[in-house]
Amino acid sequence: MRMSSREIAVIGMMLGLSLMLEVIPVEMPTVWGMKIDLVAVPIIMAYLITGFAGGLIAVFLLFVGLGLISSASWLGGMMKATATFSVLVGLEVSRRLTHFDFENAEGRRTVAFAVLAFLIGIAVRVPLMVALNYYVALEIWLGVPQEKVVEVVETWTGVPFWIAIGLPNVIQSAIDVFVGLAATIPVLRRVPHLLK
Repeated sequence: MRMSSREIAVIGMMLGLSLMLEVIPVEMPTVWGMKIDLVAVPIIMAYLITGFAGGLIAVFLLFVGLGLISSASWLGGMMKATATFSVLVGLEVSRRLTHFDFENAEGRRTVAFAVLAFLIGIAVRVPLMVALNYYVALEIWLGVPQEKVVEVVETWTGVPFWIAIGLPNVIQSAIDVFVGLAATIPVLRRVPHLLK
């Protein structure tokens, strides 16, 4: 795979913006460490401008970058990158199913693409993040044995474990997909050569 200098520049700018949003946070924290934020939105924008391969590179670099600068260390970086990867999967599958492209985007097609991408993304993200939180992250973050993770989270939140993990991930996916599209579409209308 060969990348153009334009694609490298877009990925670099979007990664820099993501890491800036991590350091200067606009976020809503959850009880167990997840933050609902805008960090993944520039990565989604990188995908929308450069394609799936560019999006994958941006997600990998996000993991590395967050591992270096985030207070949540490599674990938070892994969780954010994995969750963002699931959103990219939803976007890419939706793009292929709807044959969506920005050059011919119009209202209904864009809405259908976005809604399908969101639904596919959460179908991948929620089970993945429930499993990763149960088997990996929360045991480390909370410092409790794995068999106590569900009990601790349910006691803190007052809701079943899968809802406590799943609902914030659904909200974050909505932000990633819809804000990412809302931020990218006007840019591509004004600077359409970014897609070439």
